[in-house]
Amino acid sequence: MLKISEFTASRRVVICLVCFLCISCGKKKKAASPPPRPAVKVQEAPIPEVEKPEKYVYQGYKNRNPFFMIGGGSARAVSDADSVSADAAGFRLSGIMTDSSGVRYALMSDASGGSYILKSGWLYDVEGKRVPAVTGTVFDNRIIIISGTTMKELKLPEDDLPAKLE
Repeated sequence: MLKISEFTASRRVVICLVCFLCISCGKKKKAASPPPRPAVKVQEAPIPEVEKPEKYVYQGYKNRNPFFMIGGGSARAVSDADSVSADAAGFRLSGIMTDSSGVRYALMSDASGGSYILKSGWLYDVEGKRVPAVTGTVFDNRIIIISGTTMKELKLPEDDLPAKLE
């Protein structure tokens, strides 16, 4: 049989071993993290400037006016008195135009070569100024011009009748 003194001695050895194991195993220390890297300056790439496209502006003032006569005569100076004295008898019908909305315009010329446009009931000269004493109406192949008390009907020549575009 075992003696009590041996039992206690073996018990002490076991307790010492358990304590030794507990102390030696204890909490694990955290592994030392590697030293922080030195801060590297990040170079910012230059941002390329975006060029805005140029806005196109039509400059039609450089082009010639299609209603001026190219050759054959000298340009005539139009005065206010000349515009006021425009007479329905002196006009010749050159053509009739119709725009996409159905509005008709008449192109006319006078004996001296000046060009006129009859639109919306009013007669306009080459410069876009309204001729004050003349009004009129545009139909499919004819126009009626009223100047003061004079009324005249002008027709397109038969060979210049407009073709129907459909």
